[in-house]
Amino acid sequence: MQAPAEAVDRKFGRYVLSSMITMFLQSAYSVVDGLFVSNFVNGTALAAINVSWPIIAVITAIGTGIGCGGAVIMSTQQGAGHQAVSNRVRGNILLALLAAGVLCTAVTLAFLDPLLRLMGAQGELLDYARIYGRVMLGGGILQVLSCGLTPLLRNDNRAVTAMVIMVGGLVVNLSLDFTFLAFFGWGIAGAAAASLCSQLFTVVACLAVLITRKQNPLRCDQLRFHARVWPKILLNAISPFGISLTPSLLILYHNVACLHSGSELAVSAYALISSTVGSYRILLIGVADGIQPLASFAHGAGDVRALCRIRNKGILTAIGLSVALFLFTVATARFYPALYGYTGEDAVLGVHAVLLTSWQLIFTGLVRVTNSFFYAVGKIRYSLFMIYFDPLVMTPVTIVLLPRLLGLDGIWLTAVVTQLILDIVAAGMFVHHDRELRAAARRVPEGERSIQRA
Repeated sequence: MQAPAEAVDRKFGRYVLSSMITMFLQSAYSVVDGLFVSNFVNGTALAAINVSWPIIAVITAIGTGIGCGGAVIMSTQQGAGHQAVSNRVRGNILLALLAAGVLCTAVTLAFLDPLLRLMGAQGELLDYARIYGRVMLGGGILQVLSCGLTPLLRNDNRAVTAMVIMVGGLVVNLSLDFTFLAFFGWGIAGAAAASLCSQLFTVVACLAVLITRKQNPLRCDQLRFHARVWPKILLNAISPFGISLTPSLLILYHNVACLHSGSELAVSAYALISSTVGSYRILLIGVADGIQPLASFAHGAGDVRALCRIRNKGILTAIGLSVALFLFTVATARFYPALYGYTGEDAVLGVHAVLLTSWQLIFTGLVRVTNSFFYAVGKIRYSLFMIYFDPLVMTPVTIVLLPRLLGLDGIWLTAVVTQLILDIVAAGMFVHHDRELRAAARRVPEGERSIQRA
């Protein structure tokens, strides 16, 4: 029988690559909407998607948090050889996703207008954001389920299947975007409707795979409420929830800074950043999500060597990809304005903003791997600090101070500074954790090594 260390090592490339593609396709929904809206409606409508997205992202982050948080428990139990427990956790994850979807839909629809105004939307921008938000939030349960079911497939050894489903969802989104906007002329509401239809496709496909798989299929008797399971799922969900929500919180901070900058072009420039550099960052989250099932399995199996290999490969992959994405952005930045329909001053400022903020890509990879790795192996305090210190402390402070010194450039450079600082903190955490693993390996004989304390 193949040792856990060898098994997870062999799966590394497949898990990471498929996860990267899955995350990129998941983020592509908003990018695709932006492309069609900017070309078939106008630039204000594109900015409206960007303004309303943080609200929608709370819903998707809740789905991702519950799905990923529960999936960590599933993989850990599988690594320990407890498949029945893993199946019971999976059933309760589905129940939690359904409950969260209903609650999120009701709450966000009730407070949509105040939230949009709080973020600075007014006039035509508010009208467009309201239309887009009502349609998207009306299908909140689909968004929660589509984001929460994908991690279940990935952690159930169906990473490639999850990727294929996301490809199908994107094809549905593209087709319906073109149909709803170009032929029916539904405008920004059509873009939102196309996204919801693609998410419906994702939900149906994921459930079909879970129900029809030969080994450990989803069955009705697994959908029984277990009070002891839910606190564990929700506790683990805090970290992936923050990972998923942080980009949208940063969008919110930057949008507010742009709206109060005195420049009418600033919001459009940041919308271009979100649609390009923001999408590339998603690939780095994909690397981090790809190593999570493997790290959790190795953690549950007590295989220290496998865990170290997964961690080191994840770090090197993320750093290499970070540099590659930065170079790609620099090489292609001048083409973005035309792609999104920007002209004149909008185009000039947009390229300048993208080039400045693209430096953050170099530092983002290590931060993303740090976030996911530590919650995957039970180091919740490390993970929570890395995830929440940035959006709750560093970025709010930096985005207030830097623009006062550098003007608009201070807004574009905020993420560069914060990610660099977090890289330094992450390096220190990995050094400390490596010492813990080495100490654990020395204390426990080969074949009985456990990482439960590390």
